[in-house]
Amino acid sequence: MLPLYQPDAQLLATMGFTAYSSPPRQLRYSRPSACGQETIVLYEDGELALLESVNGQLLYSFQGRLASEAELRVLLRQVDWVLQPLAYALTE
Repeated sequence: MLPLYQPDAQLLATMGFTAYSSPPRQLRYSRPSACGQETIVLYEDGELALLESVNGQLLYSFQGRLASEAELRVLLRQVDWVLQPLAYALTE
């Protein structure tokens, strides 16, 4: 079985996500996007969901499990989410 990976709060904060209240057995982080809201939900069983709300409509992007931070970064690129908005501002 592959090892399960979930991003920690520090990495998500670096990517501009803020923790929000969530139901038991999950953690929810969101950030504004150019046309809506991007949300990452971390489930207690190791699953992860990416949700995007655009113009008031919820779009489902991904739900599953990841093996590494590199896989998370590839996934975020595939759904066209900015990886590290705060890091770019600090290095320019």
